[in-house]
Amino acid sequence: MQDRVDVFRRVERQYLRDRLGDKGLQVLDSMVIRLLARLGRMRQEDIVHKLVLDKSAVARTLARLEEAGLVERAVSDRCRREKLVALTQAGMESCQYIERVLEEWKEICYRGFSTWEREQYDAFLSRITDNVTQYKWSEEEREETHG
Repeated sequence: MQDRVDVFRRVERQYLRDRLGDKGLQVLDSMVIRLLARLGRMRQEDIVHKLVLDKSAVARTLARLEEAGLVERAVSDRCRREKLVALTQAGMESCQYIERVLEEWKEICYRGFSTWEREQYDAFLSRITDNVTQYKWSEEEREETHG
């Protein structure tokens, strides 16, 4: 089973790198842009938590996106140490491109699958994602407690 998952992930990463690279984007950039498009202005910490990434990866990504004019960061009125992040108009336009790329990838992946099979796959993948996310955050809490 693992070999199939590895092959899928490798081909997916290459496809996304190629297609997103055409617009100067990286895969992690697309994750952040899509999250901000879906949820609106957010704290940098919330991006870390929602995407299950480390703080430094998110900070580097946001710096790159800000330099490209796709996001803007501002200091929160509530807490001077807190950074709020939002998409710019250019970021929203990039999101539309990203969504098209992901839709094309889905069409490649789902060739020959019925609507029911697609829905089942999405449901299983959502449950798996919830499980691994819970595991990841409980592991980090354990490390902080027993660190």
